Amino acid sequence: MTIADYIAIKKEQNTTMCAAVLYPDGEIEECITSHLKTLIERLGEDAWDQIPKDESPLFWLTGLTGAVLIDYENQVYSEALSDEQDVCLKKMYASGILTEHPCVIHFGNEPLGIVKAEQLEDSQRKEE
Repeated sequence: MTIADYIAIKKEQNTTMCAAVLYPDGEIEECITSHLKTLIERLGEDAWDQIPKDESPLFWLTGLTGAVLIDYENQVYSEALSDEQDVCLKKMYASGILTEHPCVIHFGNEPLGIVKAEQLEDSQRKEE
């Protein structure tokens, strides 16, 4: 759903219970059961097979998808927000349905074993 639709629903409900997943393209999906189940439903059950055994499934999938995990008090994400996510979060803060408290859980996704192309290029330039 769009951010405008989500804000309208939450304003109408007059609640601070707003568990959701915000994807890099700005689409937002309300979490009916949990953030983890919402991500797995979107990716498919075979996503479980991709998650390293020694990693937090929720945090690993957050890094993989680039999603922001939202609840009233915290907005958890990996690396950096997309422009669309930044705009959506600012709209939610302005509407009063969230408190502003973004939390980065990974930087560069190195703990996940995910190396982005631009990081690889930077490290190669430093070696030269």
